[in-house]
Amino acid sequence: MPRASSPARRSSAPDELEPGTCSVLDVSFNILNCTVGSGILALPFALKDSGFGLGLTLSVIVGILCWFALYILIVTGQRIGVYKYAGLCEATMGKFGNYLLNGVIFFQSAGASITYLIVVGDTIPVILSMVGITATRQWTIFVSSLVFILPLLFYRSIGSLAKVSIVSVATLPPILLAVAIRGFHYAPDHKKSYAFVGDNVFPAIGVMAFAMLSTQTAFLNFTTMAQPTRKSWAQATSIAVFLSWVVSFVFAIFGFIAFGFDVNANIFNSFPLDDGLINFGRGLLGFSMFLTFPQAFYPARSALHSLFGHEDNVKTPTNTEHIITTISLFIPLLVCGVFVSDLGLLYQLIGGFCSTFLAYIIPGACYFLVFWRHAYTPLDSSSSSSGLSSNDEQGEDRDDDDDDTIEDEEESLLKKKLAADKRLHLGHEEEAIVKSAPLNLVLSGYGSTTSTPTAPTFGDDVHEAVSQAAPTSSRRSANSSSASGKNSKKSSSGSRKTNVWLDIGAGFLLVFGMFVMVISTTITLRKMLGGVQTETP
Repeated sequence: MPRASSPARRSSAPDELEPGTCSVLDVSFNILNCTVGSGILALPFALKDSGFGLGLTLSVIVGILCWFALYILIVTGQRIGVYKYAGLCEATMGKFGNYLLNGVIFFQSAGASITYLIVVGDTIPVILSMVGITATRQWTIFVSSLVFILPLLFYRSIGSLAKVSIVSVATLPPILLAVAIRGFHYAPDHKKSYAFVGDNVFPAIGVMAFAMLSTQTAFLNFTTMAQPTRKSWAQATSIAVFLSWVVSFVFAIFGFIAFGFDVNANIFNSFPLDDGLINFGRGLLGFSMFLTFPQAFYPARSALHSLFGHEDNVKTPTNTEHIITTISLFIPLLVCGVFVSDLGLLYQLIGGFCSTFLAYIIPGACYFLVFWRHAYTPLDSSSSSSGLSSNDEQGEDRDDDDDDTIEDEEESLLKKKLAADKRLHLGHEEEAIVKSAPLNLVLSGYGSTTSTPTAPTFGDDVHEAVSQAAPTSSRRSANSSSASGKNSKKSSSGSRKTNVWLDIGAGFLLVFGMFVMVISTTITLRKMLGGVQTETP
């Protein structure tokens, strides 16, 4: 029965993954820059809503699930040789999956982009006023976006922003320090409670998902890696998610301690406008929003390319399509950023539905459709000839796919090394036999009474010598094969154990995401339909 080949074994497939240029650290900073955006400003409020103790507990769970979603997306994509999020959903759920994913990604990423512009409008005018420049919120967003943001949007690959991401991430420590130092100064003036459970838990989980979400950039970042392996990807995402959690929730703790029940959706709006250190933090925050905006913009543009038919698993947009889509998307986002100022409402809408859908539900669903139901189809004829499974292969035992499990790369390298060692042993033995053959022939002819020497026939003697040496080589080959078999069995056993944990994690991801999305969205809709005015995200 044909099975999906891994990218390393499919030299002719159009969706073959080629190594990029980014290191593990570069990719980590790209992901970190994506996660630590405007959503961090709402985390102190989310901590208050969920309760201090439960909020921190949930933040750890959300962080682990976000990392796991990033990991199983790549595992699932590797299984069928697809390295685009939309392509994965189309392969598993058909055209509906493609449209569903691109629609959710578009609204998630576009909404996040708008929040970045809103933060720019909340911070930069305050800084300009300190140097004697009076600028309205609208004009600040409009001009600064054209000057600082638009030039960063014309790159095709998100990997081109690695250095920009490093600069953006470098602004986080002083921003965090400013909030921590001045927050304690204002803390005595505000009431707070350290109750374990709050009164608005599920919307708070949605905000946490919004703040730490980066699955929409998973394949964009993975395909830029110089070593696109699961091990390297696990390292990059672990670093990024851990640092994101530390920065985000240390920030949230400081903000909650400072303002308690009076904390705003944008923590900087809780501080007075004449605080010098806080204004320094505001300036850095606005600057980092310029650099973070492209991380949300690129997935939204990619979703549009897919919806317009410019991009699929084997097709890329032309230069004209790329430029037109970039400008056509940037203009409405800029208009929304200029005229929309309710940051809390955007957090509420995006976090409650889009973020939980992208962070938990789609990765879990794709995993089970590929590894359990085998409900995926080739996206093109070339992929079909490469061995992609179809819906009628549901009876296949997934434990037979040892070369596609978590340890497939290590096992493959081991086999290659054993094969190379075997060839090396054979080569050295044959070379030694060839070199010693003339001497053996001379010694065998010593003392001969024949007056006319005959030309030595090296071929027969070497063949005989090699034949005599063959048992030794065979024994070594057998020993190597035996070692390979033992390692293969060990790897297979470890792989099956890993698959079980992947199954459990994917199941929890799917159930948790559905539960949070339904309850959080229901609460949000009730507030909106009931006319409840709130600035909470």
